Amino acid sequence: MSYLNPLHPPVTTAHRSQFSSLGGAVHGSSPSTFLSPFRRRLPQAPYTPSSKWRNATGRLNEIHSAITFDFIGYSRQGVPMRELSTRSANALSQMIQGAEDHVLAHTGLARITLRILWPGYEHIEWARSVELTVHGPITRSQLGAAISMNFARFIEKNRSETARSSEWHIGPNGIRFEHLVLISLCNVFEDVWQADVAVDLR
Repeated sequence: MSYLNPLHPPVTTAHRSQFSSLGGAVHGSSPSTFLSPFRRRLPQAPYTPSSKWRNATGRLNEIHSAITFDFIGYSRQGVPMRELSTRSANALSQMIQGAEDHVLAHTGLARITLRILWPGYEHIEWARSVELTVHGPITRSQLGAAISMNFARFIEKNRSETARSSEWHIGPNGIRFEHLVLISLCNVFEDVWQADVAVDLR
């Protein structure tokens, strides 16, 4: 629910920051300038475990670099999740920069945990395991498809949930899966990763 303060003029969408605290989880990252005026970064807090012991003894700084997703010829613009979820592997290899790269092979991990912390829906626990070596090392396009599938399920499952932030409300009259753009995947804690996402309301 938004509140209008009569002492100050309202802040328009054009003047809202593209900042996401998830960006702080990526070494040397900075907010992207999107070519589309309709594209805004989804503000997310990086995951931290609720256990004080794990929080104190776990690795909070990233060990692995962020994995980026871009169309060939573009940088830091992301790829719409609908493309990653519906296109064939052959089509994606011709569209996505480094689509066939084995992006997580160097980690030695068999799986990672993907967490979604959507603004206004932080009360919803979403942690899913993503297998990395089902048919050999996972490629960038396969990883993008797995992330997109998780976001599609998250939106589907929670579209009737009440959001604590009307700006980022999901559902038929709010943000839908076809609005989501995958920018990168960030290592935020041990084997936990989060997607850096933009919303494009075109």
